[in-house]
Amino acid sequence: MKTKLKIFSILLITGLFASCVTGDYMAMKSSERTEVLGVTQATFNINGAYRYRRTINMNAYFALMAEAQKQYPDIDVDVRDISWAIGQGDSVNNNFEYSAIGKIVRARNN
Repeated sequence: MKTKLKIFSILLITGLFASCVTGDYMAMKSSERTEVLGVTQATFNINGAYRYRRTINMNAYFALMAEAQKQYPDIDVDVRDISWAIGQGDSVNNNFEYSAIGKIVRARNN
């Protein structure tokens, strides 16, 4: 019985870490031909009540785009290959800090 409980606990913890700790968003497709200008990183906070993957992805994108536009103010840029990870949490105020990194690419003009 103790062995089953230990195995279940390990699987549960592994599942939680895999679902909440890191995320990948807006991956560059192999068919995409665009110029990579550099890499940018940013941190942002999210209230615990809104910690959905979609919300985290969008906040990561907006934070990275703001940094990319600071780095390349005269070029139309976009951010691809975004990865984020959860950082420190403030359980009292239910806020969590995330760190994100992504590639700055030249935006395509259609």
